[in-house]
Amino acid sequence: MSSSSVDIGTLERAEATFDDLPDLADNLIIKSRSFHRQYASLYFVRLLKLRPAVLAQAKLRWESLPDKPKYVPKVLDTGIKRCYVVGTIYVEMQLKPNVLKDLTEETSISAPTMPRKYKGSEDKISIEDESGRIELVGAILEKEFWVTGTVVALLGKETAAGSFEVQEVCYPGVAPQPPIPQNNDNSKYVALISGLNVGADPATDLKLQLLTEYLTGELGTMDIQKSSSRITRVVIAGNSIGTRQLIEEDQKTKKYGYDSTRYDAAPLNQFDELLEELCASVPVDIMAGEKDPVNCQLPQQPLHPSLFTKAKENATMRSVTNPYWCKMDDVTFLGTSGQNVDDIFKYADSDDPIVMAERCLFWRHIAPSAPDTLWCYPFQDNDPFILDNSPHVYFIGNQRQFEQSTIEGPEGQKVRVVLVPAFSETGSIVLVNLGTLECSEICIDV
Repeated sequence: MSSSSVDIGTLERAEATFDDLPDLADNLIIKSRSFHRQYASLYFVRLLKLRPAVLAQAKLRWESLPDKPKYVPKVLDTGIKRCYVVGTIYVEMQLKPNVLKDLTEETSISAPTMPRKYKGSEDKISIEDESGRIELVGAILEKEFWVTGTVVALLGKETAAGSFEVQEVCYPGVAPQPPIPQNNDNSKYVALISGLNVGADPATDLKLQLLTEYLTGELGTMDIQKSSSRITRVVIAGNSIGTRQLIEEDQKTKKYGYDSTRYDAAPLNQFDELLEELCASVPVDIMAGEKDPVNCQLPQQPLHPSLFTKAKENATMRSVTNPYWCKMDDVTFLGTSGQNVDDIFKYADSDDPIVMAERCLFWRHIAPSAPDTLWCYPFQDNDPFILDNSPHVYFIGNQRQFEQSTIEGPEGQKVRVVLVPAFSETGSIVLVNLGTLECSEICIDV
C-alpha cells in the first residue's frame, strides 16, 4: 500500500496467520438440500448433545444441598419431592408468528404485521424432553430470561395441579476454550463492518468511498495511513447489497408475479466495484445477511461468486457462511449477521442486545429460537449452532450501536462480545486488536 506522499516511502500491509477452521465451517455448508424433513430431529439432537453439560453443572450446584435433591431423567416422572430435571424450554406466545393460524384466519395473501416483541402477559412456559412436556409455574419465571429452544436444568417440585414449580435454573455454562498464546504484538487489527447497504441510498455513497479509501490506506494523514496499514483482514457481516426504493409511479403499477423490468443491478455492480478495490489491498471475508441475495434460513450459504464479476478475480476475496468461524493469529472468531440476536430480542422485555448475545455463550447455543421463530435448515444428525468450544471473539452484525463486553468462564475462558453497528446508518467500523482483543470504533461522518 503506497502513501500519499512520495517522500514518505511505502507502507506495508500487516499480515496475520489465517485458518478457515474447516471442521467447523463444514458443518455450516448444506451439501444436500431437502426440506421434507421434520424439525423434531433438530431439537432431539440439541437436547442429546447439551444434556451432559447442563447435567454436570446441575449436579455440581444442587446435589450438595441439605435435602440432596435427585435428578429425574424424565420430566413427566417428577413428584411432590424436590428434584431437578433437564429439558428444552418451549414458550407458548400469542404474539409470535404462526403459519397455520395465518393461513386459516387471513382472508388475503398479504404478510401479517410482525410485532416488535413476541413476549406477552399470557405466555406459557414449559419444559420438554423425549417423554413429554410439563408446564412451569413459580415466581422465578418473571425474573429469568426464557427463549424457546434453550436446554436447561430446573430445580423444583410438582404441584397438585400437575405443573412444575421452578425454584432455580441452571444453564450449560461457557464452553471450553483453547488458550490464546501470549502475543506481544499489539499492532495488528481485524476490521469488522456490517450493513453497508450499497446502492440503497445515494446519500451514503460518499461514506462508502471514504470507507474504501481508509481501508486501502489512501485517506488522511500519515498517522491514519499507518493505522489502516495495520488492518490484516476485513470481515463484512451481512446486509451488504441494498435495494433502491421504487419511485412513486412504479409503486402505483402493480403486477402479479415477477417483473424483470423492475430489477436493478446497480447496487450489486457498485458493491462488486467496492470489493474489487478493497481486495486489491486487504483480504476480505463477505458474510451473507438477511437482505442479501441468498437463502434466508440459517445457516446462510456463501454468496455465489458469479455475483461478483470483478472482485472474484482476487484471491483475497472469500465468500463465507453466516454464522462464520475463523482463526487469525490463533484468535478464534465467531460471528453472525445479527438475525439470531434480533430474534432473541423479541422474547425479552430487555432492549439491551449485548445481554442477549452474552446469554448465547452461557446457553452454548447461538440460535436457540431456530427453528421456532427463526428460519433454519432442518438438520437431522447435527445442530451446527451448538458451541462445543467458545470463541475468543463473538461478534454480532447490523446492530444499532457499538458495544463490547467480556464474558468469563469458571475455567479461565474469556470471550470478547462485540456488537457491530450497521455502517449505512452509523458510519461505524470496529477494529479488534489481535494482541489484546480490545475493540475500538471508528466513525466516518460526512
